[in-house]
Amino acid sequence: MKALVIGGTSGLGRALAVELIAAGWETAVTGVRPEALKDFSAAFPSATASRLDLSGPGARAAAWDLLASLGEVDAVAVCAGFYSDDPQADWAIEEPTIALNAAGCAAALNAAYSYFKTRGGGRLSCVTSIGGVRGNARCPAYNAAKAFLFNYLEGLRQNAAAAGLNISVTNIIPAYLGDGSGCGKGLMAAALGGGRSVYLPGYWRALAALYGNLPDLLHEKMHRWHYLLLKPFMRKAPRWQGKA
Repeated sequence: MKALVIGGTSGLGRALAVELIAAGWETAVTGVRPEALKDFSAAFPSATASRLDLSGPGARAAAWDLLASLGEVDAVAVCAGFYSDDPQADWAIEEPTIALNAAGCAAALNAAYSYFKTRGGGRLSCVTSIGGVRGNARCPAYNAAKAFLFNYLEGLRQNAAAAGLNISVTNIIPAYLGDGSGCGKGLMAAALGGGRSVYLPGYWRALAALYGNLPDLLHEKMHRWHYLLLKPFMRKAPRWQGKA
């Protein structure tokens, strides 16, 4: 069995890739930063590590070419992402955040979905974020991009069902997991399990439902203290920064 983890050289993507390798999967990963690619290759010489930048206009074609070069891939997990605090809603930060977290990840998902259509099936997943549930004054573009992915994954899932395709499409929704240490098994179970939406940790499903249904006025007023309110439920407080 062969898996591709896009954005697999660091963070949650790396935690997933490491678990897949340990489970005997033939695993390929992608990253952007040369030092991260070099480090991963040194640590896991049996895996294939290559550079894939999803922030540009050629992202979909590059993802498709990579899949074609790997041969028969059974599972693809899109874990690429970039986070940066932006309480000033600075467009110089917002624009690249949207380009990678929304358009770039969608390009990779679309390439993988099309690839699985040609193969007759496969397991497609994407690591999004609990931030996709509501907007956030601290990081407007990041949360909006993750909300876009929620809907895009749902659309692909419905598309597969309507066409009778054997393609599972899973939204993996982590909540404050830091760099993913100790979360590999949960990520792998989510990526390969064929579920629709998987929250990590699982209790965040209930918290997300409550948070998502807060009245707008209350949500607007809670931006100063909602991290304090949620702190008891966080495995690791906010938040990693950087590209994977």
